[in-house]
Amino acid sequence: MRHLSVPSAQTQHWLEFCRSEKWLAEHTGVSTLDDGNKAIPLNDSAPADGDAVWMGLAMIILEAKAKTPSHWTEHLDPELYLLHKEDWPKAYETQGDVLIVKLEDSIWDAAETMADAMLTQLPSVRLVCADLGVQGDFRVRNLHPLASRDGTVDTRTRIKENGYLLWVDPSKVYFSARLSNERIETLATAKRLSERLNRGIVVADPYAGVGPSMGALLGEPGLLDGYHAGDLNPDAVDLLSENLTHLAQKRKDVNGDVAPLLHPSTVVCSDATTWALDESMKGSCDLLLVNLPHDSIEHLPHVLPLLRRNQTSVLRGWAIVERAQEEECKRLIEDAIIQAGGRTESLGLHEVKGFSASKSFVCFEAWIELAE
Repeated sequence: MRHLSVPSAQTQHWLEFCRSEKWLAEHTGVSTLDDGNKAIPLNDSAPADGDAVWMGLAMIILEAKAKTPSHWTEHLDPELYLLHKEDWPKAYETQGDVLIVKLEDSIWDAAETMADAMLTQLPSVRLVCADLGVQGDFRVRNLHPLASRDGTVDTRTRIKENGYLLWVDPSKVYFSARLSNERIETLATAKRLSERLNRGIVVADPYAGVGPSMGALLGEPGLLDGYHAGDLNPDAVDLLSENLTHLAQKRKDVNGDVAPLLHPSTVVCSDATTWALDESMKGSCDLLLVNLPHDSIEHLPHVLPLLRRNQTSVLRGWAIVERAQEEECKRLIEDAIIQAGGRTESLGLHEVKGFSASKSFVCFEAWIELAE
């Protein structure tokens, strides 16, 4: 079969061009040549070798390479696929090597077959689970295993986010990869605060989950002097402790040497509203993270006393609010800061994503100073 030999970097351009001209051969795929070029299969209607349209690129003869499936549904029996064509899931989520998918009731009888097709298409996936919805006070998913590559059904897995590794378990702990960019923004804020104070900072993360925000902060050389981190979910705290130990061991200082030990380095499983009652935590932090979206603003009077006084400090949090009440939300945040004896240097609030037709998930950030 005729193939067009193209430089690897130009593959997409020539694929799109040949597809638009209807010159691509069907049921065969692109091959990689020994010289690193890509070979694009052509049908009989494509112009001959040497035609000006090829811009000097060579034509070669290769045995046709079978086109590999590009989607897991291509591994299903065609009749089964057509029977439920409109009901197959259009999207899924992966955490590490665990794939999580929501299913329509109509395809439950074919769920294991579907899961096997997913395993065939996605070699990095070990376990496919059906998401039966959120349950319990800690908003954890009720996951039903459908198929396993190696026979294991443990949902504990490891993810890589922004260059660092975290243990997670979607059946025990809430975790959202979609907030990865928020973690990067938190890091940027922490660096600005550290530059303002001209020293390493101490962070309080009372709703830390498995520690994704801490991962970003601990990975920055010289940024943190210490932390107080925790969660009310015991399973989250177990994973958080393991993650923080691993992350702390990998820390480097600004010269690339082993970083000094962090102090404080507190991990607790307790209600965040009681943290400031502990004299070792009260007034000890420079950056406060408040990620309890349904209750963040209501918790502010209880957690603001964790911040140091008579200096610049930062409150950064996330909340679910009515779009029509965003200004009221800002007023409530300012009121909480005033009641804590503080003044606000700046307060910003922006939408991160939609939550419902009338509500949005927002991030708020306040640079403040609390008086003695």
